[in-house]
Amino acid sequence: TGHLIYQCGGIDKRTIEKFEKEA
Repeated sequence: TGHLIYQCGGIDKRTIEKFEKEA
């Protein structure tokens, strides 16, 4: 899921980590 978000909006890496932790 993090990769998709990164590709779609290019959100900060920290946000990606948060999403992965929540997932």
